[in-house]
Amino acid sequence: METNDSLKRNLKSRHITMMAIGSSVGTGLFLASGSMISESGPGGALLGYILVGFAVYLVMNGLGEMSTYNPVSGSIMTFSKEYVDKSLGFSVGWIYYYMEISGIILEISTAGILMKFWFPEHPLWIFTIIFFVLMLFINLLGVKIFGEVEFWMTTIKVVTIIVFIILGLLIIFGFIGTNPLGFSNFFYKGGPFIGNISSFFSILLLCALSFGGTELIGVVAGESENPSKSIPKAINNTIFRILIFYIGTMFIVGAMIPYDSTNLLGSHSNLAISPFTLLFSYAHLPAVESIMNFIILTVVISAGNAAFYASTRMLYSLGKEGYGSKKFLLSKNGIPFFSIMISLIIGIVCVLIGILGYEAYLILIEGTGICYLILWSCMGLAHYRFRKAYIRQGLDLNKLKFKGKLFPIGPIIIVCFFIGILLYNLILGLLTDWIITLNLYISVIIFIVLFVYYKLKYKTKLIPLEKINLENTNE
Repeated sequence: METNDSLKRNLKSRHITMMAIGSSVGTGLFLASGSMISESGPGGALLGYILVGFAVYLVMNGLGEMSTYNPVSGSIMTFSKEYVDKSLGFSVGWIYYYMEISGIILEISTAGILMKFWFPEHPLWIFTIIFFVLMLFINLLGVKIFGEVEFWMTTIKVVTIIVFIILGLLIIFGFIGTNPLGFSNFFYKGGPFIGNISSFFSILLLCALSFGGTELIGVVAGESENPSKSIPKAINNTIFRILIFYIGTMFIVGAMIPYDSTNLLGSHSNLAISPFTLLFSYAHLPAVESIMNFIILTVVISAGNAAFYASTRMLYSLGKEGYGSKKFLLSKNGIPFFSIMISLIIGIVCVLIGILGYEAYLILIEGTGICYLILWSCMGLAHYRFRKAYIRQGLDLNKLKFKGKLFPIGPIIIVCFFIGILLYNLILGLLTDWIITLNLYISVIIFIVLFVYYKLKYKTKLIPLEKINLENTNE
């Protein structure tokens, strides 16, 4: 197959902006947000979202600075390679691919479960195959169609969240329902904070899982029509998404539902755990379960589609950087056909493993969130060394099209904060149940093995700041 290793810049500014808003709004917010309140109380959940949201915002700032200066597909891997160490780039690239494949499994399996709401007699594997074919079709049509599909799916997410917040406020203040709920649930049975420091750190991990996907902006930079304008705009919108969507939603849920409500617990296959379903039911909207089932189905398809796209672009980038086969490069029509086929095959195999073996499924899925903490820490390190190299080489900071905020303390906060969450939960887990903990941290083991393997084989070293290549990248 004839290849062309140049990505087409077909993503418009509105696509990039909407993807920035919706890339991390998925099953974590719509399905699992209630469990955070049940474990740490409404105050703990809100504080967790604020802390992790602030750290992710710093990550996005650093990623925005590097992506506007050097807009490449698979930038998460490229920046680690160019600004830190080739071994780090290798391990980051493959762990990101592992993470996105796991994300596909999660979203496709969830979509299948949601379809059984309407078709309970049909086996899960039928819906799994249907949604895989749908994602394959969307991705083979090219990035322009992908961007348009994500734009409208994200619009559904955004409208749903806004309606949720407005309805919640109307219920809290008594405009809907019999009596105003007020804010008594925040102080219910010793609230707003419950549990201990360990439960709060587990909440931080769950919050990190919910924010996963924001780094997709760096992945799509190489296919943006005008990255110097669209990327900064998307980054600046991130803080408003964090404040309105995550914090606003958790505030409404905390005010409406007591933290010990059984509706906040249970299986993710049960739509009753969705705070969105609970609220719309409280508002006595007709056919609420079917409506919310359809909306959440749209959410998980969107998230799975984004993971499919990101996995193929990372596989393409691995081939381009020499970390994988050259067959991963683009076909002549600008679509990474071989990468899409590989991701599709691996995804189907993994989902079948998930259906046939529950433990294998857990090992693949539970490591996904840990991957985000690893990747965000590496991005903080890459941004720190990029800016340091920029200054060391005497380049003018005023010529940067976008400058990350709070440097150098911002990248330091990122690395220390996320590694701190990893280490605390690791130590706690090893002391309580080391088998489950090793399953959860399998992505960390893979990351370390990949790093050490490449380091020993090619004897790479930390790149000196004065030798970091910053020439001819800001075009």
